Amino acid sequence: MGPLQANLPIPEGQHLLEYAFDLGITLFDTAHLYRTYPYFTGIPNHTKQKMVINSKSYAFTYTEMKEHIEKGLEAIGRDYFDIFMLHEQESVLTLKGHEDAFRAMEDAKKEGKIRSIGVSTHTVTLVRDLMLHPEFEVVHPIFNKASHGLREGNIDDMKKAVQKLYQAGMGIFLMKPLGGGRLYLDFLSSLQFVHEYPFKQAVAVGVKNEAEIEINIAIFEDRFEESMLKKLSLHEKKLFYRRDLCALCYECLEFCHFDVISKGEDTVVFDLAKCVSCGYCIAHCPHMAIRVL
Repeated sequence: MGPLQANLPIPEGQHLLEYAFDLGITLFDTAHLYRTYPYFTGIPNHTKQKMVINSKSYAFTYTEMKEHIEKGLEAIGRDYFDIFMLHEQESVLTLKGHEDAFRAMEDAKKEGKIRSIGVSTHTVTLVRDLMLHPEFEVVHPIFNKASHGLREGNIDDMKKAVQKLYQAGMGIFLMKPLGGGRLYLDFLSSLQFVHEYPFKQAVAVGVKNEAEIEINIAIFEDRFEESMLKKLSLHEKKLFYRRDLCALCYECLEFCHFDVISKGEDTVVFDLAKCVSCGYCIAHCPHMAIRVL
């Protein structure tokens, strides 16, 4: 629902969060990069205190991570994050490069500003290696039946790696069951695939209207009916590029981790077959030449 994708107005996004909570959804995912904190600001405290809120940051330094945590809490209007993560880590080497940021997270946990420390990742390799890093309490990996967006392995590899972490006591919070929207037209079997995988506590599923919330819940509660499809307007999310707005700064290229973007002759070239519709390129496009719709 956030600015990098559907860009819903703040009142509309806030309503969806409260609507989901009223229907039994308890865990809500956000991040410093997503610019979605304002959707939480106006939620009444008696509701917000009962939500489990996860956030994450790419910060490298102690100071920057501390700032991201504290400004995030101020923005959502709460004293703590239930989970705070290092955002999109690739390997043990990248974890090592974030040691100072991790120290800031540990200090924030001692101060009661974070309840649990986690890490999000798109790679099978890091999920496997987390067995040697018990300092992380929650892992947030890509997990979908088509292996879309998954790096250094496929979904069968990820299933085995996640199972080991689950059995070792780590919290499992799966993401992108619809492959960043690429599997949206096949949402029923895609969500059922994740639902039937037993080694998890939660799944992050993006939504942009009440009908999607209701149908997602029905799938996970094994009460989905074909008649519910009438509520949906199904179309696959896609990345759109406007050359007339592009300044050819190529910042988007630097922040795409899926080799989607390359330099063309007086343009930017996108390999849409590789795109996971994450919106990270949008966050680093100063001229709004890229959108995911």
